[in-house]
Amino acid sequence: MLSFNIKLLALAISTTAVLGHGHVRRVVSNNVAYPGFERWSDTDQSNVVSWHFTTEDEGPVPLSSVNGPDIICHLGATNAQGSVPVAAGSDIQVVRFNTIGGFQHPGPEMHYLAPCGDVSCGDVDKNDLRFFKIFERGLVQGGMADSPDWNTQRWATTEVHKNVQAEGEGFVDTFTVHIPANIKTGNYVLRHEILGLHMAQDGSPEFYPQCINLQVSGSGDQQPEGVPATEMYHSSDPGIDIDIWVDLESYEVPGPTVSGVISKREIKEVEIAKRHPRQLKYLGL
Repeated sequence: MLSFNIKLLALAISTTAVLGHGHVRRVVSNNVAYPGFERWSDTDQSNVVSWHFTTEDEGPVPLSSVNGPDIICHLGATNAQGSVPVAAGSDIQVVRFNTIGGFQHPGPEMHYLAPCGDVSCGDVDKNDLRFFKIFERGLVQGGMADSPDWNTQRWATTEVHKNVQAEGEGFVDTFTVHIPANIKTGNYVLRHEILGLHMAQDGSPEFYPQCINLQVSGSGDQQPEGVPATEMYHSSDPGIDIDIWVDLESYEVPGPTVSGVISKREIKEVEIAKRHPRQLKYLGL
């Protein structure tokens, strides 16, 4: 007889095998929607705000590429030419589209920023980007994995997915990103990443980074040092090399610690907005 955990795993894989595949359909800032890159669209893509990618099934970056260029902004990513104007201290919404049912893979959500320096984000070399983390959220509630409902073992991604909405020929999940109030004015690449852990126990965690060009305005003067995306993760990290198909009570989000650029007041506000304050780990303050 199959063990309880293996039965759960088989069910999860059969029901969520492709639910993570997808892309940023649009980004909303100050109630204005800015289009993302559409891999299969015949429309003009010259002013989209999310970086282009080449994967045909919109699938994940595999663990074997975690220290290569594909982890930066997705497989074969090239610069977007458009950008999203956003005021420091405000929120934007990143709307991810999927034809099957939205992003149901259990795992963390992470936000990073990288300044584009003296060139536009449409021209910057992705290998020169240095990212600092501004947000992370992982295990919201510990317990036994309970796919496909995820009401006992609850994750950042599965909590967002509970508000999935039908749209056109598919579904969208909406992720809120807070831009720190103290950040220096300028052009940045936002790296929005979700990590599927449903097959991590087999050495196959699924990374879904998407990059978005931002034009940040405000009076802040802080611009933390960052690290190359190719140096953020290692296959042995406890938040990557993990089996979630157990009674899981704690989880360490992978990658660098969250930058101190975000103020304590902002932390409290974001915690309230996310409704799970004990899981929002703003570190380094």
